[in-house]
Amino acid sequence: MGIKYMKIKYFLIIIYTIAGFFISILSSFLTYIIIGKPIGMPMVIQIILVVIFLTPVIGVVSFFLGRYLSKNFHFINTRLEEIKNENYTKNISQNRIIEINNINNNMNFLSAQIKHLIDDLKQKNQNLSNLLISMAHDIKTPITIVNGYIEEIKDGMISEDDMPLVLEHMREEIKFLDEITVDMLKFITSMQEHKITENINLYKFIQNEVFTILQKKDDVVLINDIDKSFVITFNKMDLKKVCINILTNALKFTNSGYIKVYVDKKYILFENNGEKIEKEFKDKIFEPFFTISKSKNRKKSGFGLGLSIVNNLCQNNQYICYLYCSDTKKTIFSIKPKEERKWKNYYYC
Repeated sequence: MGIKYMKIKYFLIIIYTIAGFFISILSSFLTYIIIGKPIGMPMVIQIILVVIFLTPVIGVVSFFLGRYLSKNFHFINTRLEEIKNENYTKNISQNRIIEINNINNNMNFLSAQIKHLIDDLKQKNQNLSNLLISMAHDIKTPITIVNGYIEEIKDGMISEDDMPLVLEHMREEIKFLDEITVDMLKFITSMQEHKITENINLYKFIQNEVFTILQKKDDVVLINDIDKSFVITFNKMDLKKVCINILTNALKFTNSGYIKVYVDKKYILFENNGEKIEKEFKDKIFEPFFTISKSKNRKKSGFGLGLSIVNNLCQNNQYICYLYCSDTKKTIFSIKPKEERKWKNYYYC
């Protein structure tokens, strides 16, 4: 036999009516017991009359009380239906019942969290789709080249004198495959959120753990102009990857001059006097596999994953990385906490 369901309004009316009925009977009997009079037939009749009179009153009170509480439960059900239908609008309505307000506030928080998670999953899914498409495209060329050389060697089309050069070309293609595989693994790893953060003295960190492992250029000066007391809360390995990717990118596009790291309030700034980044590219440069290099050589233009990795790692640590400004004199990338008010969004320094 199936379970019979009913609306909460009717359930409350029935419960309150039954409870009121028994309370009225008990009250009537207790009244006569307290006054010390024996219960005779006249008193029983009076008790019955009182109960008959109070029952509809209790029913009416229960009806209005049940309807009031039912509206609140209907409100909760409506909010949950909206969340189920991907409507994550925050509700700021107030209620006299504290528990109902707490439920509403918790649903607002839950709604915001679900929206964040869904948006994040959609973005990561899109990034992974783009990754697979670009990966298939970039890997196809070196594999085709290596397969072509193997067929030529197999058919005896390459002389002994040319063999060292062919093997060197094959080695370069395999190295390219290895590099793109490593970069893609780094990109996928950067999408995983880290929970362990620590307070890091940024000056010492940049000086001892970042500048020391960069491939320096003779005509480019690295400047650490960070306040020696400045501390940032970040996952240490993530911060290292962020700084190395930004500075490596700066070195690639700076032939001579300087690259400087400094802090303004809570903002970390990476400045260089290298090539200008056109305004049309200021947001695209953080997309996976996007490169602004005009070089036709795929080995020199890079894979376009560095700033995408930076973007993911910053967001995982509650920071935002963006191109602050760029012109013919200097280019500045900035990292700022998510909760900080946005700077004026201008492009020219």
